[in-house]
Amino acid sequence: MLKMECPDCLKSFIWTDSMPLKGKCPTIDCEWNYDVHQELKKSVTKREDESKQIIRCPHCHQPISSTLTICESCGEVIVGSKFFQKKYILLAVAAVLIILSLVYKFW
Repeated sequence: MLKMECPDCLKSFIWTDSMPLKGKCPTIDCEWNYDVHQELKKSVTKREDESKQIIRCPHCHQPISSTLTICESCGEVIVGSKFFQKKYILLAVAAVLIILSLVYKFW
């Protein structure tokens, strides 16, 4: 038995020994094809990382230094288990500064 998560529909399902090694996601209207061997490799890599306390980027899966950083390989801003592009962080900071300046002006 192996628990797999579909990257297309984001639903998880359990693969049993009676199911084929390669097949389609059991969710209706989902076109993702699973491969048990690849999913096992991902699971083993994840467990090894947890035991060695290696943190990986949720976007490109390369090792990163902390959960609040900019990934060196893909350039995404990592905040916990989420990732954002740099331009969205810049836009959010600009919006907050504009709102604060308006509050200060009319107060």
